[in-house]
Amino acid sequence: MLNSLYISSFVIIDKMQIDFHDHMSVLTGETGAGKSIIIDAIGQLTGNRASNTMVRKGKDKAIIEGVFYLEKSTELLAIFNSINIDFDNETIITKEIYENGKSHIKINYRNATNNALKLLAPYLIHIHSQFETQSLFSADKHLSILDQYAKISQDMIDDYQSSYNNYKKIESKLKMISEEEMSDEAIEYYQSQYNEIKDFSYTDEDIEEIENELNLMKNYEKMNLHINEFDRLFNGSHGGVLEYLSDAIDELNQLKDFNVFSDSYDHLYNEYYNLKDIYSEIMNHYHSFSFDEYRFNELQEELFKIQKIQRKYGYSIEKIIAAKENLKEKIELSMNRESIIAELYKKKNLLYNQAIEKAKKLHYLRKDAAIEFEKEIKNQLEDLYMPQALLKVHFDKSSLNKSGTDKIIFMAAMNRGSAFIPISESASGGEMSRMMLAIKTITFVDNVTDTIIFDEVDTGVSGKAADAIGAKMEQLSAFKQVICITHLPQVAVHAKHHYSIIKESDNAETYSSIKELNNQERVAEIAKMLSSNVITNEAINNAKALLQQKKDL
Repeated sequence: MLNSLYISSFVIIDKMQIDFHDHMSVLTGETGAGKSIIIDAIGQLTGNRASNTMVRKGKDKAIIEGVFYLEKSTELLAIFNSINIDFDNETIITKEIYENGKSHIKINYRNATNNALKLLAPYLIHIHSQFETQSLFSADKHLSILDQYAKISQDMIDDYQSSYNNYKKIESKLKMISEEEMSDEAIEYYQSQYNEIKDFSYTDEDIEEIENELNLMKNYEKMNLHINEFDRLFNGSHGGVLEYLSDAIDELNQLKDFNVFSDSYDHLYNEYYNLKDIYSEIMNHYHSFSFDEYRFNELQEELFKIQKIQRKYGYSIEKIIAAKENLKEKIELSMNRESIIAELYKKKNLLYNQAIEKAKKLHYLRKDAAIEFEKEIKNQLEDLYMPQALLKVHFDKSSLNKSGTDKIIFMAAMNRGSAFIPISESASGGEMSRMMLAIKTITFVDNVTDTIIFDEVDTGVSGKAADAIGAKMEQLSAFKQVICITHLPQVAVHAKHHYSIIKESDNAETYSSIKELNNQERVAEIAKMLSSNVITNEAINNAKALLQQKKDL
């Protein structure tokens, strides 16, 4: 749940603090007042891309901070662990956007990335805009909507896709092998490359040790000069650091009976012997090393061979090993081509059958869910003043793909006796808004997200249909925090909390502010919505009647 939101220097917002509540809240105001800008700011906290155009003119940076209350869950704890941030029920997300377009993010006062926000987003807020309503026109979205309704677990999807990906890898490998030419010249070339790389067994640590030892030898004279000078200054027989420090400690020793100097003497005494240990360690390292011309040449030759292989096969150990394995496989294939291809065909068929079986389980779950989905959508559409409208989930069988073997299209018949046609061809804008709201209502109740924002999704409706949309949002707010932006008074009266967005201008700038309305102010705001910003006595009475009618229900 979104408890509060602070916005500073964001587009036309100078400073704004909003405390949100549970159930349904509505944001109203004239066009251009900044309602959608607030939603854009919230979107930044879910990982939306930042832009320098979001920073208010004349300001160095914009700040958006949201305070969320999150219910602890195993999945949510796993995400917090993955981003190395301690979980807290009250989670604070701060995003600063600078005038150069770069941004800085903190979660619970710890630095975080935009990817971290995207991982948390499904547990924070779902923003439903007019654009998302248009996604119903895309058949690609229909399968994911049905899967969400069917509560098909991500583990089950991942398990199927793992089998599918394994099958596609073998299929691709088999195709490559079948088409690859295996002439004597090609085999000879592969063998020569393999001979060059087969004995390569270095690790990154091995290469680093060789480079370090070689670097020491290249700089041996310089090292020898500086170490000798260090030895003279630190431990010289005619006045080095250790000798002077020893004399100074002896002088202080004469005063150690005075308590004020006792601790200082002990501390300095201990540090003297620590320094002696460090000096001995440095000199031992130096004496353990000597320049060996034979070893120097050997290391140079060894590193040259390593670098030659790196340039040819890749600079990472992983790439070199992969190249070696690939060459080995090609050589083995040239010697046992028929048996290897036969084995791959066998493995391909096995993986295909495994993927098909898992795809069938997905199909049966979807078919069963589709029946209930159609019934529930019908009931929701009746509430939304579309009593004759029906939705049908049409299944087509497709070849094995990343989603299974189902191709799904939502078909609709908007009037009694009408034929079912793809929803993208049958619904008007207002009907599409209500259809999407019906889908949201039945799929969102069990969703992990606690907050849903509807950004002017009631476009194209009015009258009883608008009232029904408001009632449906209010119904959803019994389970989730609902925040709605609307221009329709019939929707606004269903909210438990009402905020007005106000745009003001002076000679130089435009400002947007927000105010939570009391009962009297709310009546005036509804009246403005009813009478196009002109508050008349009739509009006041109509506003009171709408609000009273809502209370009486």
